[in-house]
Amino acid sequence: MSWLSSAEFMPHGFCYQWRSDLLSLHVVSDLLIVLSYYSIPFALLVFVRRRTDLAYRWVLHLFGLFIFLCGTTHLMSILTVWMPAYWLAGAIKVATAAVSLVTAVLIWPLLPKLLALPSPRQLLEANRELAKTLAAHEAVEQQLRKLSLALEYSSSMVVITDIHGNIEYCNPAFCRVTGYSAEELIGQKPSILKSGFTDDTVYRDLWAAIAGGGEWQGELLDRKKNGELYWALEYIAPIKDEQGRVSQYVAVSHDISELKNSEETIKRLAFYDPLTDLPNRALFRERLDQAMVWARRESGPFALLYLDLDRFKNINDTLGHMAGDRLLVAVGQRIRHLLREIDTVARLGGDEFAVILPNVGRPEEVGGVAEKIVSALNQPFQVDGYELFVSGSIGVAVYPSDATDMDRLIMLADSALYHAKDGGGNRFEFYSELSNAVTLERLALEMDLRYALDRGELMVYYQPKVDLRSGDMVGSEALLRWRHPVHGLVAPDQFIPIAEETGLIVAIGEWVLRTVCRQIRRWCDQGRRFSVAINLSARQFRERELAAVISAALADEGLAPELLELEITESIVMHNAEQAAVILSGLKEQGLSVSIDDFGTGYSSLNYLKRFPVDALKIDRSFVRDIATDNDDARIVAAVVALAHSLGLRVIAEGVETAEQGEFLLSEGCDQAQGYFYGRPVPAEELFKT
Repeated sequence: MSWLSSAEFMPHGFCYQWRSDLLSLHVVSDLLIVLSYYSIPFALLVFVRRRTDLAYRWVLHLFGLFIFLCGTTHLMSILTVWMPAYWLAGAIKVATAAVSLVTAVLIWPLLPKLLALPSPRQLLEANRELAKTLAAHEAVEQQLRKLSLALEYSSSMVVITDIHGNIEYCNPAFCRVTGYSAEELIGQKPSILKSGFTDDTVYRDLWAAIAGGGEWQGELLDRKKNGELYWALEYIAPIKDEQGRVSQYVAVSHDISELKNSEETIKRLAFYDPLTDLPNRALFRERLDQAMVWARRESGPFALLYLDLDRFKNINDTLGHMAGDRLLVAVGQRIRHLLREIDTVARLGGDEFAVILPNVGRPEEVGGVAEKIVSALNQPFQVDGYELFVSGSIGVAVYPSDATDMDRLIMLADSALYHAKDGGGNRFEFYSELSNAVTLERLALEMDLRYALDRGELMVYYQPKVDLRSGDMVGSEALLRWRHPVHGLVAPDQFIPIAEETGLIVAIGEWVLRTVCRQIRRWCDQGRRFSVAINLSARQFRERELAAVISAALADEGLAPELLELEITESIVMHNAEQAAVILSGLKEQGLSVSIDDFGTGYSSLNYLKRFPVDALKIDRSFVRDIATDNDDARIVAAVVALAHSLGLRVIAEGVETAEQGEFLLSEGCDQAQGYFYGRPVPAEELFKT
């Protein structure tokens, strides 16, 4: 233990007494140590003052004090070289030892806590993770904000309820459609919208689906706050928590009232005539099929009536389609009022109607209904200020005596209808084999007529018109003829009505016009210059391009307008006298001659007649036929001649067949005549051979 002997003891820092040459080394070294020791506490002090978030700040203060005292001991070792204050140096060492001991004692229990503090690397990593978490939360919040805005501005109605069906949320679209505010709906059940018109089975299916955790979609007829009903297409689905338990329900719906209304409109358009609101052809066939099923089951007959208005096209062509449409509506209503609730009246198209009479036993019952309809149609109709008279033709077929097949029953009723029309109209006919034959013949004739023009079967005959005073031919009338390859010459009264009804008369009329113009050109080239009259149908007369078509035909042949005369029936101009006057004025401006044909057979108005720009009146053959034996006819003809001359018009008599008729007409001052007595209608090349 000699190294502990005081004899050899030398205080720290006093080694220079043994080695004086080391004094400067010790002094410089201790000064550097003192500076280092003193800088550390001050650095810690600045660090602690700025880092207010540090835990265990006192540890740093204690450690800084320890370092400071250590530096002071080194400072004292320098001072004792010149000032041997060993007691002060010892006291400082004791303080240093105490502080170091306290630091050592306290640091070990605190060490686990200090080790638990994150390192800077850990703090950086934690910050990065925190930043990711914050970014994720921000993205979720942004997505939720977008979803919230989408719900707020969505046109779809959205409702969220709790598990008991209480409304927790509803978007503005829901409030806008239903008329309720969000405050009025929150806490209420969706049944507040229940109208009572939705079938209970729909609600049972709804609750059965969502109670089992499933989804439901369907249509509900709900009621708004103001009582208005609306259709909702609704989709309901459960919202489940993390454990898979249903916590809420969400319902998304759309107001489909307009779509439903459109569906109803489309359905009505599919089965009802939009003009008359009567069943259309599709619904008629369905009702007819039902009647046949009932008749087979009950072994009872029923009747099918096919109805067509007589001369309806004349009204359409003269007064226009608007007036014709209003007349059809009135006809449908009048027929409907005559029938029972179980009967059906349908409009099949144009002026064609059909009536189904279920549960009728005897033919006289059916005939009684048909007779009532015909009589009712004979009563005048008030349309657009006009008093219109129409009549109807009806064909009747009875199930099962006439037919047991729908299409055949329809065909037989149609056949009977045409037989009624061929009999003069304004009547009804039951189906018979004869009427079927007539209908088939007429149908075949119509089909052949459609190709007659292309096949060159149509031709124009010419009947001379003579001056009664001189007896010379002063003109002719062009008459259409049809030489059928099987039937030979077909009478005009057989095919002209068909051409009128089918609209073929327009094309045929233009062909006649151009054919006549070419023939006039040939006669002019031969030195025969006289006018030729052509007949205009009601359909042609209402054609907008009539004047242009006539003008083009004359121009193509280089003819003067006075060589062409137009004949128009009295009924055509009288149906719409104002419009007829305008059309006639346009034709007169072209230099054309116009005559009124069949004068006296219609409902002439002398007031309108004097305003028509016409050149002649043609006395109908029905008045000429008996003028030599019937005083009434003679007086009528004399009156017509006097009337025409007073208006400055020429008078032409048609249907003259005897010399006596010609002499009477001449004595009454009639200007011209035509008929078999002067010449029959013949082809152009034979006109001057007679």
